[in-house]
Amino acid sequence: MTDRIANVEVRSLAGDEGRRQAFALFRQSMLGIPDIARSSADAETAYLAGGEPLGGFINGELQGVVNGYDSAVVVPGGNLVSHLAVTHVAVSPMHTRRGVARHLLTEQLRRAHRQGFVVAGLRASDARIYGRYGYGIASWSVRQEVDLSNGGQFFPERRGDVRRVDALASFDLFRRIAKNAPASRAATLVRWDAWWTIQEFRTRLSSVPHYAVVVGSEGAERGYLRFHVQPSDNWFTSPQRTVIVDDFIAYDGDAWRALLGHVLSQDILHKVILPSRPVDDPLPVLVDNPRAVQTSELRDESWIRPLDLGKFLNARKFGGSDRVVIQIDDPLIAANHGVWSIGADGATRSDERPSLKLSVETITELAFGAQPPTALAAAGRVQADQATIEALSLLFATDLKPHSGISF
Repeated sequence: MTDRIANVEVRSLAGDEGRRQAFALFRQSMLGIPDIARSSADAETAYLAGGEPLGGFINGELQGVVNGYDSAVVVPGGNLVSHLAVTHVAVSPMHTRRGVARHLLTEQLRRAHRQGFVVAGLRASDARIYGRYGYGIASWSVRQEVDLSNGGQFFPERRGDVRRVDALASFDLFRRIAKNAPASRAATLVRWDAWWTIQEFRTRLSSVPHYAVVVGSEGAERGYLRFHVQPSDNWFTSPQRTVIVDDFIAYDGDAWRALLGHVLSQDILHKVILPSRPVDDPLPVLVDNPRAVQTSELRDESWIRPLDLGKFLNARKFGGSDRVVIQIDDPLIAANHGVWSIGADGATRSDERPSLKLSVETITELAFGAQPPTALAAAGRVQADQATIEALSLLFATDLKPHSGISF
């Protein structure tokens, strides 16, 4: 039987010293996280500066942490809602499975709700944990490997608006391009300062070459692609010269083709790996041989938890002409719990009899379009008659599958 702890004191770890203390516990608990301060104390300070960590104390000693950064996320239809980027979740190895994380995560969500955040979001190290706190899978991603020796190359027309830039010296440019990017896919995140800090830090300390290319005239760029060389014992004689894409933003199809064309037309390369792409990415139909693109590693990407259900639902655009009355169960945030009527004109509280009941995590998956109602019905997570399932399918329809493309 698990020994639960009742006397966990949760308090803010404000200031630089508190943030360093929280990050140190996170590093030690995760085992594989490097000590940024050993390489650059300034980089660690900048990385942690925007965070709002909470600590879980037992008998006055820090035994667990959770952190969060202020961001925003795109919902279907292109609107942005405020998003708390939850990260650095860890418990001391001597106090795991005793309720420390439960106290921290619950208190963090309640505080974020009071502060006015519409949703919280994270990347899950373990997919079995976060559903119990109301997080649902808002987006999925896949890995793409392009075999350039098997018809995977793509040679766009020569154009003068594609140019290489310095991968380390151009982060201000990358920031500007990302900031001005159209909000096309749901689950896309507004990147915060700490995210950019760690990208620059990793690029600077990398042991392999990094490259970047942008598209668009100077001052009017419409996308960038950052990539690095996969380590090789002898690059010049290797039969598998490979590059890995680190970050990829394209404003439209023309920019997407131009940037991919830069790497897919390199005669020196044998393979290009894109570790995180949308499940409906059209890359296989771009190249001459669709079999040259191997798609694998379908995995959960964004986990999102509604904090203000009314604002969250009403930020999304709905389709169809029917309204569906839903009982939504949220045991943590009382303001979300209850009956909601959802239709093309938005979501409102209702005193009508509901057609079905949904957990708060399931409404997230539906609202982002991560799973269609038919799939959730087949899994037994949506229980309703066929007419209601069809109405839900129209309400929550999306043109593009949600995808973020970044981790944190």
